[in-house]
Amino acid sequence: MGTLAASTAHEIRNPLTGIKGLIQLLSEKYTNTHDQYYFSVINDEISRINEIVSEFLILGKPAAQKMETLDLRNIIKELEPLIFSEANLHNVTFESAISDEPVMVECTKDQMKQVILNLTKNAFESMEGGGKLTIKLNKMHSKCQLKIADTGSGISEDEIEKIFHPFYTSKETGTGLGLVVCRRILHSFGGEIFITSKETKGTHVDIFLPIKNDA
Repeated sequence: MGTLAASTAHEIRNPLTGIKGLIQLLSEKYTNTHDQYYFSVINDEISRINEIVSEFLILGKPAAQKMETLDLRNIIKELEPLIFSEANLHNVTFESAISDEPVMVECTKDQMKQVILNLTKNAFESMEGGGKLTIKLNKMHSKCQLKIADTGSGISEDEIEKIFHPFYTSKETGTGLGLVVCRRILHSFGGEIFITSKETKGTHVDIFLPIKNDA
């Protein structure tokens, strides 16, 4: 299914590029406000298709980039300024508790960042009235635990059974592929993801990844 998704995504992207170019030309020719509104709507929908296509490509080849043994602490630290900035925008308190020891995992940095940012984005969107976001990284014997917890609106029991189903989303503008892609990426690193939640209380995401020992 992943291979089919990737090949289909490539086939969709080619005509989509042509459509986007023609829309750009038409928007330069027809400049009245009414037409410009329609062009902006079309461009938004094209961008949405592109987003779905990009996620399809990851589903097909999640580890196309070269895997490296990296300290997960450094990846989180690189993301912290972005997360702090988003937290301020959403009136959210952000706290992190990171292991004092190196946490070496085999992964691709960009895709690991994508997973963390996708999960923190979900957390911020669930805390419209503010709240608290916590990221914890613990080192265990043969694996590490990365926990991302929020105090947001939570997920109902009915919904939590469907969150890893492709195209299932409770958001108006969501693709329903974000969590599917996250799980696919983590599986390619030999990891697992578990989500627990309670309505009005918040959501906890637990990621477990194997530790790459020096030996």
